[in-house]
Amino acid sequence: MSVPILVAAAALGLAGCSSNASKPASSGAAATSAASPSASPSMEAYCLSDVPDAISHVTHFDAGGDNVEAFTTGTGPVGVILAHQVDSDLCQWKQIWPDFTAKGYRVMAISMHADITADVVAAVKQLRAQGVQKVVLVGASMGGSAVLAAAGTITPAVQAVVSLSGPSDFGGANAIGAVKTLQVPVAYFAGKQDTEFAGDADSMYDATTEKDKFLHVIDPSSDHGVSLWPTVKGEVLDFVAKRVG
Repeated sequence: MSVPILVAAAALGLAGCSSNASKPASSGAAATSAASPSASPSMEAYCLSDVPDAISHVTHFDAGGDNVEAFTTGTGPVGVILAHQVDSDLCQWKQIWPDFTAKGYRVMAISMHADITADVVAAVKQLRAQGVQKVVLVGASMGGSAVLAAAGTITPAVQAVVSLSGPSDFGGANAIGAVKTLQVPVAYFAGKQDTEFAGDADSMYDATTEKDKFLHVIDPSSDHGVSLWPTVKGEVLDFVAKRVG
């Protein structure tokens, strides 16, 4: 990959997403079995090139036709799945996943493709196959929609879900439909001046039937998705800690 392409990819990773945005295209890479993830002979995530022994922590697995790349780090019985924003990949979380591993959590950051809900569901299966006993889903923008929609279909249920500026609907990930029957603790965060997404956070919070729910619309703030992290880090880590016990 050339330097200009890397620069462009890094810039795109900062982009947000809108509720009516189209799905990102599938990678087209050859899929491997979801039950038997493959150790990766290569890494697509450019940000891992400077991570010591990163290749041994990268796997690829099939999720309904999507070949999902995952980077797993940390140890412990609690796993955290990180789902990225549109036009990005698992690299978007590189500066954030140490905040979770420092708390003793195992982290799996994934690169999603066409069926973002299925990608998250498959990632949960992978973590549980590694012996993780409790799972938390964290998603930014598009990833927020993905984790909310996925949480409504996963059995046994995950322990908590966190949405950072997640839209109420993104492509096939109908988040607001999912939260109407969701029975999982859920937290919503958005910047008040990030108007569309603040409105979606309000709407989804109101629609959520689960009693253990939390909403923080940060005022003043126009930050979106992962850009909210410096502001909400403490609240998110506290929310997670109380639900995984």
